[in-house]
Amino acid sequence: MKPKRKRRGNSRYYVFFVLILILLGATGTGVYMLLTNVSWFNITTISHSGNSIVPDSLITGILSEYQGTNLLKIRSSQIRSHFADFARIKKVNISKSFPKTLKVTFNEREGFLWLRTVEGELVAIDSDGIVLESFTGIISEDLPVVGTFLSVAQLKAGQNPHKPYLTRIINFHKRISDEAPEFLPHISEYYMISDEIHIVDAHYGTNIIPAQKNLADQFRRYLFVQDNGNIARRSTVDLRYDKQVVVKEGRL
Repeated sequence: MKPKRKRRGNSRYYVFFVLILILLGATGTGVYMLLTNVSWFNITTISHSGNSIVPDSLITGILSEYQGTNLLKIRSSQIRSHFADFARIKKVNISKSFPKTLKVTFNEREGFLWLRTVEGELVAIDSDGIVLESFTGIISEDLPVVGTFLSVAQLKAGQNPHKPYLTRIINFHKRISDEAPEFLPHISEYYMISDEIHIVDAHYGTNIIPAQKNLADQFRRYLFVQDNGNIARRSTVDLRYDKQVVVKEGRL
């Protein structure tokens, strides 16, 4: 028998195909490098949106360094890195609108409660207990205040103080938000006495010891009695008794 000849035609096609791919890759890279060095895509317009607490001037100052930079040279991770240390900024989205526009959209963490420090300063936290920066010194968020024994030095932006009483108040405020959201405008302040959460009514100055069950119903009973003028200002109202509004004279 004659030995079979090896087919070499397919090998030539494979080599040719690989060479074509290399040529296309080199051409694409060359075109990309050329485009990154021409002025056609140099940024002339930078816009940002989504921020309400972080000042526009601060963001504009950070982003201004990209003015005149070629859009193709800019990496999204590079821009995000400038804002990574801002506790207020949860997410940054970057979009490029060719040929010359860069758009940056921010998603901020919202304040959930104010913490009053031993120095009397107000420091915002979010719903996870993360400490948030204040930039202008102006109180622009309408939030309940929590009295604490923490100092300003103990409250680091981006960190959680991890205090059990604070965790309880955060969780209770979430519960009110879910079960009795109509009562939220009445909450001026939270504080703890004898391991019990107390609320100060923003409208009447009444001290309220909230119920642990049937929360919405007890708040409605309290407001009904309050609106009918049967509770003296700065009284203490105990809502822990089922279907009752117990009024005690003065603060506890």
